Amino acid sequence: MRKPLASPQPGQIWELSRQIRYYGEFYPNESHQLYSSQAQSFLQGKTPPRYVMIVTEPEAEIVSVMVLSAETNFISNVDVLIPADISGSTQDLLAETWHIQPMLVDNLLQPIGKRLSRDIYDSLLSLGDYFHGLANQQPETNYLEQLGLILGANEALKSSEISLFHQREAAWSDILTIPVAVYHTYLKGVELTSQILKEQLQIEQELAEFELSQNNLLSKFLNKTPTILSQWVQHIFATEWQAVSTLPNLALATRSSSGNLQNFPSNPDEIASLIQQLSFVNDETQRQSAIKQLGEIAVGNSEAIQALVNLLRSTSDDELLWIAVESLRKIDPENPAAGVKRMKLIDLGMEIASKTVALAVAFLQKIDGDVSVLLQVYPTGNDDYLPPDLKLILQDDSGEIWREVTARRADVCIQLKFSGEVGERFSVQISLGNTNFSENFVI
Repeated sequence: MRKPLASPQPGQIWELSRQIRYYGEFYPNESHQLYSSQAQSFLQGKTPPRYVMIVTEPEAEIVSVMVLSAETNFISNVDVLIPADISGSTQDLLAETWHIQPMLVDNLLQPIGKRLSRDIYDSLLSLGDYFHGLANQQPETNYLEQLGLILGANEALKSSEISLFHQREAAWSDILTIPVAVYHTYLKGVELTSQILKEQLQIEQELAEFELSQNNLLSKFLNKTPTILSQWVQHIFATEWQAVSTLPNLALATRSSSGNLQNFPSNPDEIASLIQQLSFVNDETQRQSAIKQLGEIAVGNSEAIQALVNLLRSTSDDELLWIAVESLRKIDPENPAAGVKRMKLIDLGMEIASKTVALAVAFLQKIDGDVSVLLQVYPTGNDDYLPPDLKLILQDDSGEIWREVTARRADVCIQLKFSGEVGERFSVQISLGNTNFSENFVI
């Protein structure tokens, strides 16, 4: 596939290609039937060029972008004009701060103008977050005007026109979202093919044992009522699933210095430096370190909170996502962007002196449409560590083991992370010796 001339960076403005590229056996004559009329007009060259502002650095083949428009007569309190002298473009552009989508990097044609300043970049994202209810307040109008941006009056007479404009732009963004959907379908097909080939190599020697174990596990799974995670978003919980703060004497593995932050005043310059590293540093280890440090020193800092919310809204990387969630919960515990987390006490029986552990389940909607799930097991009561050889096992709905992790001596937590689709089933098993606990879930 064709690659852009240069790697897109946050704050850059890029022109889109009219020659849409896809992964797998998917051809333009098929795709045109899926696109809206607005999207088809663009592909056929009947409408002017289109542009986007890069929001995040590319992850795999996908980059998050803010849609821009040359229809500058639709300025509003959320559609902000970027004058040509600021962007370096040949024309003024309307930034649709409400309209951020993932797209394939291959469908970017070329960068135009110059990279927007960090202040302008942050302000545009903050406006969009305020529009979607992810931020409590939007940037001051005077501040935006000082940056050179132009906002329109929020006149009631224009609201219907703005609404129609937004509907057209949402329909046009098929150009961005359909190739991404094709890409994810292609990846799942590749993974499925690899899995089938691997299983064929082992099927003759393991068939009898495999079928027996599968039938037993499937029977156990189907005989239990699953916990439906999507109901948690609506605050519907079974009584045994408790908020983390309500469990007594829980020995959390996430102990940190955050409990003594009053003795260590935060440094605004240090926080600002760490925030800048989230978007403008390529080293993944350094970005993770910056996220963790914000969770330790930036309690209640609105800029740090917004930076972590922006990251959660834009990343599809599970490792980075859950590090950001942990830090956001430390500095703003009630922030809805951190997803949902609940815990359940598990009695493992007399074999280990009736000790209990806590199973924690957290989940968060990702930008690619999947749901990221985090499973954790902690010691409880007076125990500082998990029992050695305790296992946390993740299984699919047929009972096949996806992943498992075993506690070592002096482990205060074991965990597994994975992504799934809404409606997908899985089960969790916690075992030690002959003692087993299992729970069924639906995403």
